[in-house]
Parts: sequence; structure tokens; C-alpha cells
Amino acid sequence: MADPLFNSDSQQRLILLVASGEDDRRYLHSALESRGYRVESSASPKHVTDRMRHLQPSAVVLDLDEELPAEDRQIYGDLVKQASVLSTPTILLSAEHEFETVAKLLAQGATDYLTRPVMADMLLHRVEVALLAARRHLRRASDHPADEHPPRAVGPRNSGEEGAREGVGAVATGMLVGRSQAMKEVMELVTMVAAKQTTVLITGETGTGKERVAQAIHALSPRRGREMVSVNCGGIPATLLEDEFFGHVKGAFTDAHQSRAGRFEQAHGGNLFLDEIGDLPLELQPKLLRAVQEREIHRIGGVEPLRVDTRIIAATNADLWNRVQVGQFREDLFYRINVFPIHLPPLRERRKDIPLFLDMFVEQFCRRDGLSPKQIHPAAEAMLMSRQWPGNIRELENAVEMAVIRSQERTVIEIGDFPVARESGQPTDSSSETGLRPGAGYKEIVGRFERELIRQVLDRTAGNKTQAADVLQLKRTTLVEKIKKLGQAGQAASGA
Repeated sequence: MADPLFNSDSQQRLILLVASGEDDRRYLHSALESRGYRVESSASPKHVTDRMRHLQPSAVVLDLDEELPAEDRQIYGDLVKQASVLSTPTILLSAEHEFETVAKLLAQGATDYLTRPVMADMLLHRVEVALLAARRHLRRASDHPADEHPPRAVGPRNSGEEGAREGVGAVATGMLVGRSQAMKEVMELVTMVAAKQTTVLITGETGTGKERVAQAIHALSPRRGREMVSVNCGGIPATLLEDEFFGHVKGAFTDAHQSRAGRFEQAHGGNLFLDEIGDLPLELQPKLLRAVQEREIHRIGGVEPLRVDTRIIAATNADLWNRVQVGQFREDLFYRINVFPIHLPPLRERRKDIPLFLDMFVEQFCRRDGLSPKQIHPAAEAMLMSRQWPGNIRELENAVEMAVIRSQERTVIEIGDFPVARESGQPTDSSSETGLRPGAGYKEIVGRFERELIRQVLDRTAGNKTQAADVLQLKRTTLVEKIKKLGQAGQAASGA
């Protein structure tokens, strides 16, 4: 199905591509050309920066080189600033751990970013989003004379709310994968609250990606120039957690040979992510409440309070209100952190997102292990979409990694390459997974599976039977006949 943001005039646009790795540069160049763009690629950001005004590109795609020395990385800032002056959107590609570099470049004018591995479809979509935003900006600029309403620059240069909303609105979707209605609502909430100072509580089952939501909020916030500081409240012994939060002064205890700043101080001016806050020891909760409420802390052994400007983003997989009811969590702390709740739905409630994750994980593991590109057989994809995934995205990622390895040199990943489905650590009964009635015969089992496979493929092709037949490697007439027969058989089975 065509991307709704795709425009037929893309052939007239020039994309400047900067990537030091030859293989990556060739892959990205080919992906952009496949959409009809003119592409000029280079391994040198300096070369592109010098030619920017002459070429007048429509957009820049900048792949950050992890091995480039820190003292040489100023050239990235120069390129981004040059593009920003020309109102040219810049999309960054980076490793996940390079968030600090990305945040600085976003503050200097970069428009958007994606973390590696980068899927071609996702990159093309984000380029179109950036170009669309640039066109809207130019349209507004032409509608309002400069002396009346100076046009805002494209990109996140503005430190205030407008800059966060207008310039980097797409950044959140670079970290949050999904096209389901549930994920669209999550993305809307993220965009809505990111530029505020409000405390956010992210809830959801284990493995749903709560930290990704926190990272997206941070990336869209005016505080993105500083690194987001994280604390796992359930992963640190209670005796050490207070020191982790608030630090200590020299001599506070036997081994305190020098003063140490805690995470609240480290996050001063930025965002502090408190993961699994539901596991916070009860005896430490009053001190956290004071820190959140009064915006001041005491180091262990310290006398003078320290003022901190720290925005709290908390997450939990627990039912905090239930813990309040049984006396395991303070009610006043609950209300203090539950100011702006965002619930991240489990994967079983956002099945439309599963194909996106499958494509992303397959490409990720193939690139990591130096394997030829692979694809998942439609039957295997239909099977994966029917599972409950109690471990959510993390479980799905592990399943794909295993299947990529087990498929060995084959380019198509089959059903048998994936691990057996499990529910809460127990093997899944096949009848519960497929919705079959107990005692179903061979024909009914095959028919149900075939019907589900065809339904999934039709969903992916937006109901286009010709495209679905191509995916299934069937004639269109054969597919139509199967749909008719399977529909009749399904009605008979349901009436039995």
C-alpha cells in the first residue's frame, strides 16, 4: 500500500546522504533512489557541508560514525547548522547508545532521527514526513511577511514548547514503533506532555517498551540537551538506593572517602527516569515524596538542602493503586507521580504492530550477524500474529533472533524456525492459540489456519486480492475461490 505522504514530484528532489561505511552508504543510497529521489552520497560530512549552498538539497540524511573521535564531531554540528540556516531538514541515523550526541544535534537544528538498524521503509517514510513539514513551513512563511510574523525554523532549535511540538514531532515515532490505534494514542500523549514540566507515570506489562516511551518524552522535551538519567528502583538493594538517589557527603559513613552526587543532582536541568517505581522500598518513599514535591534533597550526612530542577518520568508494571490499598505504596506519593498517566498496551492488543516489529528485528539480526536479507513466510507471520505474547515485544524479539539463527542459510524463515508458544512459562494448547474447538479434525485445523493466513495477508494488502495473491503465490482466481470456500466452511463449523 502506498505511503499517503508519498508525492509524485519526489523525482525532482535531491537528498544528500552522508555515511562513512561503504555498505551502509550503498544500502541507504539504493533505498532512497528506489523511491525516485536524486541522491548525492558522500563519506565526508565536511564535503557535504561545503557544497550545501550550491546544491540546495531538499533534505539531508546523516549517518553518525561511532568511530569518529570526539574532537572531530564538531563537523556534524556544522553540517546540521548549515542545513538549518537553509531550512533543510536533517535526519540523523545513530546507534542507540549515542543518545547524547543525537540530543546535541537535535538542539542545534536536526529535524529527526532513527536508531540503527534502519529499515528502508521507515527511513523513506521519515524523509517524506520531514519534507512535508518543510513545505508547510515555507507555505506559512510566504503567507506571513517577515516583519509581521518571523517564520520559525524547521527543526528543534527552539527550546520552548513550540519548538518541541513543531520541530521534532516525529522524533517520538522514531523510538515508538506502531501503526495501531492504541500506539497512535500513546504517541499523541507523548507529544502532548513532552514539552511540559509535568511528572509522567508510564504503566504497562513487562516488555512493552516503557523505557522507550520515556526516551521519546525526553527527546521531545526542552531538556533533551542533557542526558536522561535512569534508576531501576527494583534492581538496587534498599540499603544502597538512598545513596543512589541522593548521594552522600564525605565522611557520611565508613567508606565515604569523598562526596558523591546522587541521580537527582545528576539529572539537574534534565529528566530522571525512575523505572519499576512500584518496587521502591516503603521506608524510602517519604524521602522521594519530599524530593518530588519540594524539589530539594539532602545528601546522606548532609545538613543543607540542595535545590534540584529535575523532571520525573516514572514507570511500573505493577498496579500501583492496588499496592496503595494493601499498604505497600504511599497514597500521597501515588498522587504526586500519577499526574499524567500513559498506559502502554500489551502486544496482544496491538497486533497490527507485529509485522513492523518482525521486519525490524529480522533486518536487525541479519545485519548484526552479516547474513543475507531474510523474510518471514506469510504462514509463519500469521501464526506469530495469533499468539498472545505474554512477554510482549521482548519475547517477540527473542523469538525472531532464534528463528533467524535456526533458518541458517535459507532466505525465508519458516514456522518451524520459531520457538513453541508459551503462556506464563507453560506450553500453549494449540486449540486455545488458534481458536479451534476441542476434537477438531485435520480438515478443520488446516482450514482454520489457511483462513487466518489469508485474512492476515489481506489485511496487509488493504484488501487488494491481486496483491494478496502475489504474496501467497496463488492465481487471483484461486484466491477468490479459496475465500469463498473457506467462508462457507467457517460458517458451517461455527454452526456445528
